[in-house]
Amino acid sequence: MARRTRISIETWDRGVAAASEVARLVAPILGWGPADVDREVEHYRTRVDAERESQHQPDDLSADAARLGAPDVRMGRVHEVRPEFDQES
Repeated sequence: MARRTRISIETWDRGVAAASEVARLVAPILGWGPADVDREVEHYRTRVDAERESQHQPDDLSADAARLGAPDVRMGRVHEVRPEFDQES
């Protein structure tokens, strides 16, 4: 969500309340099962928590360390684009 939308900077909760619903909506397109949805939502919440923690740090070095405490976005698995979602058709 943070990479594809501005929700993490334009909503008071950084999109945490919408994360589960958004993940369920994109799951069929991305080929995610229920475990993938749960993992991605937890990852997003962990990243938001780390970003919030970074804003309470006294200096940039400490802020970067707090922000980097959460793992970076994982590389998605390669999947075939389904024809109904192909933008060039």
